[in-house]
Amino acid sequence: MSAIHKFWQFFKYLKFWKEGGVSHLSLSKIEYPRILDGKTAIVTGGSTGIGLAIARKFISMGAKVVITGRSQSHLDEALSQEKNPNLFAMVWDVADFDIVETQLNKAIETLGGKLDILVNNAGYLHHRDIGIRVFDACIDTNLKGPYVISLAVWKYLKMGGGKILNISSINGFQNDINPYYLSKSALNTFTRGLAKEMIKDGIIVNSIAPGYCASSINYIDVERNAYCERALNKRITTPEEIAELAAFLCSDAANGIVGQIIVCDGGTLL
Repeated sequence: MSAIHKFWQFFKYLKFWKEGGVSHLSLSKIEYPRILDGKTAIVTGGSTGIGLAIARKFISMGAKVVITGRSQSHLDEALSQEKNPNLFAMVWDVADFDIVETQLNKAIETLGGKLDILVNNAGYLHHRDIGIRVFDACIDTNLKGPYVISLAVWKYLKMGGGKILNISSINGFQNDINPYYLSKSALNTFTRGLAKEMIKDGIIVNSIAPGYCASSINYIDVERNAYCERALNKRITTPEEIAELAAFLCSDAANGIVGQIIVCDGGTLL
């Protein structure tokens, strides 16, 4: 079990205080009555950060989960942290579009031959470079990956319904030439369009747009400092908070929420 996981388990109540620009926090978790019992899920980019937090929460609610990632060592580390028989891992670069069908079939076979939930979480971000190489990497991972995988998953979910959850960003609502912002803006449009098309087949599509989050992509260590000047609540958002929202949206308790991009940013966009 990782140090950060132990950190979240130790605290029970959500608190916040500011000490000269340093924020400390803890998280209260909702204990659902295993409302994902019998469900199966694929979480892309699930070896660290938001993806792993979502997988961990899903498993605690009764689901079986395949996490994907590009690094075998990171996936192995995630498996060793959790040591849960309902967590599986697969090397899968979502920007490699030629292997989508093959990897999807392998993942579904691992999950016992059925799929209920897809979480498109894998992401690519470069904070400064706006060159064509970074542009292509952002579009391929953040937009084309979810696009291709979601369309491939459609034929499996339409047989019994299911959920697709895209992990976007508040950057998708902001004006910028950074390719990451552009890819997330397009992902928001895709989320709404996909929701409109898929609902007739009993497939519910939504998205979460985190703010400044302590995910692996942002290199933020909340155990040292959770302060964030730009957020109105003056702290970063945690992967575990995103996971709580993801668990609700992917359960049948949220079946009336369709095609929404739900912002979780501590008031940054207000």
